[in-house]
Amino acid sequence: MGTESGKKTSVITRCEEHAKAGRHDEAIECFEELLETDPENATLWLGKCNELKAVGKNEEALECYNTALRFDPKSCQAWINKGNTLVKLRRTDEAMECFTKAQKVKKKSH
Repeated sequence: MGTESGKKTSVITRCEEHAKAGRHDEAIECFEELLETDPENATLWLGKCNELKAVGKNEEALECYNTALRFDPKSCQAWINKGNTLVKLRRTDEAMECFTKAQKVKKKSH
């Protein structure tokens, strides 16, 4: 059990290193590898979404944020990032709804 956890941690670290170095495609692949074994992990989905957005794949990122939010609807960061993606897609009304949901989530958590 400890070895599996350690392996996952090292893969997450590798994903983060790819992202920081601007190797977004490698980071996306890395997150996909992790999601194969942990498909309901909203944090992993959020990492993948952010990388998709970084390479301009906004429609894919939007679908990805929807998935992340399905697993963690209380993720303030996912609501904000989804809203920002919608702004890039010029879907401002939907973006405002996301920002409003993010505010509500944040208020409930404090």
